[in-house]
Amino acid sequence: MRESFKKILPISLIAFLLFVGHAFAGEPKAQDHGSWSFNQLGLTPVQSGGRLKPFDSFAREVVLFETGSRSFEKWNSVDLLFSWITYPDYWEAQSFIRINREDVRRQLGLDEKRTHFSPQELMSNLSLSQYVGELEHKKQSSQAPGAPQASAREQELKAVIDRLSLFHSIVSGQGWLVVPRPAPEAWGNVLDHTKESEGIRSNFVRLIKAYQASNQEQFERESFLFKSAVEGEISGFTTGMKNSLFAESVYNRTRPFFYSWVLYLVSALVWAVSSRSMFWKRLASVSLFSAISTQVIGIALRCFVSGRPPVTNMYESVIWVSLGVMIFAIILYGVHRQAVILSVSSFLAMFALIAADFAPAILDPSIHPLVPVLRSNYWLTIHVLTITLGYAAFMLALGLSNLTLFHFIKKVSQQKITSLNQMTYRSIQFGVVFITAGTILGGIWADYSWGRFWGWDPKEVWALITLLCYLVILHGRYTNWIGPFGFAAWSSISFLSVVMAWYGVNFILGVGLHSYGFASGGTPWVLGFVALEVLYVIVASLIRYSQVNGGLKFWIGKNSVSPH
Repeated sequence: MRESFKKILPISLIAFLLFVGHAFAGEPKAQDHGSWSFNQLGLTPVQSGGRLKPFDSFAREVVLFETGSRSFEKWNSVDLLFSWITYPDYWEAQSFIRINREDVRRQLGLDEKRTHFSPQELMSNLSLSQYVGELEHKKQSSQAPGAPQASAREQELKAVIDRLSLFHSIVSGQGWLVVPRPAPEAWGNVLDHTKESEGIRSNFVRLIKAYQASNQEQFERESFLFKSAVEGEISGFTTGMKNSLFAESVYNRTRPFFYSWVLYLVSALVWAVSSRSMFWKRLASVSLFSAISTQVIGIALRCFVSGRPPVTNMYESVIWVSLGVMIFAIILYGVHRQAVILSVSSFLAMFALIAADFAPAILDPSIHPLVPVLRSNYWLTIHVLTITLGYAAFMLALGLSNLTLFHFIKKVSQQKITSLNQMTYRSIQFGVVFITAGTILGGIWADYSWGRFWGWDPKEVWALITLLCYLVILHGRYTNWIGPFGFAAWSSISFLSVVMAWYGVNFILGVGLHSYGFASGGTPWVLGFVALEVLYVIVASLIRYSQVNGGLKFWIGKNSVSPH
């Protein structure tokens, strides 16, 4: 999102814009219009981020980039952008621009306990002004061969400047790219004085005046006329393009993955008690079917809008992997007829979708065009879908093995433990097959895209490490090197290699040819998960050793016995 906005307005114009008078400045207090309909305006085509999208998507992405959340104080995103351009003086004094890092707030001399600041505070900050002056020089030096990458702190400082730039481009009108031009030329904004923009600009002015006058009926009428004016200027505007814009707007408003994780929660809880009666089994089946259907609809809408599989960034891979968990769980349930696997898999899918839904500033939910290296849809589909299905199988194995360890602690019957271990074993087999195929196909894709089959890129190396970790577990179980408890413990620990291959390479290392997937954020949460998982396995192991060695005898130095 940052890359698509940072070029809208040169940084050198930010200070100038603070002193530019605004044609529509009026009442000092801005209020949201909760009862108004912004559907027609939200469907208006706009060019942003290298693609055509509905204005609703553009507004949501702007609000997310500026505030770090999906909404700001319950404002409709479209409503908020119109409030910015209508009441600029009011919004200059409001604290809505997010600064994520505490060290950046400290460097700028801001209150470290706050996370949001006003444009006025940031524009008057001398430390930030000094950094703006150094930014252009740093950009030029960073392009030199062998130049070090910007640190996370420097990236956040740049993001703060980009957020200021974007806000002022919206206020000035330069950020409203709604004047169509023939491809591949970039669209113009509402300030353009061209023949093509005259009608759109007139409609836009009437729209702003209706908004300022709080005339709901006129605003909704002008919204339709404005949308029609923009569509009328698009060369070759087809029904397919219109349907795609509508589908994206529906996707934005319905939030299918939110409802999916809620249904997964219901499914997980009901499956956990489904053995009590046929009623609970039926309710569990209905809730699970509804959750999967809702998730599939959400993925299908993203595929329809983007024209590609939803696996090009961390957000999309999370929602795909969570669906993969359910696919493998249903297959294993068909074989073993154990309701516990559907309960475990529902919990896993729920947690994955919650992470995607509640951390939009980290897992960017926006739909972006493919970078050039990914534009071979055939190889993208084959390689990425395959290897992420391997991650899904390993995630299911993690959930089952953690439950197995809990059963060991509680001294549950050996039959249940054996059944869980067998399902874990099958899940790991699925994962090994898919990650092996995905790694090989990735080499073919690398040869196609970069001209070499294998280059010891960090992503490639960690995929190989993950494969070897799980191969060792399978071999150890087959040869009886590890017993039931050891198999469950090592199955849990080995998922940490998946965490590194999936998250760590992109979010922590940030080096290699897979730069299209690099991002930042969420590290404390992931490290917290890793620490808890390791601690859980250690505690379970100590308890198991204690049980095998006769309780307190283990703690007073008696000879130990293998817990296998």
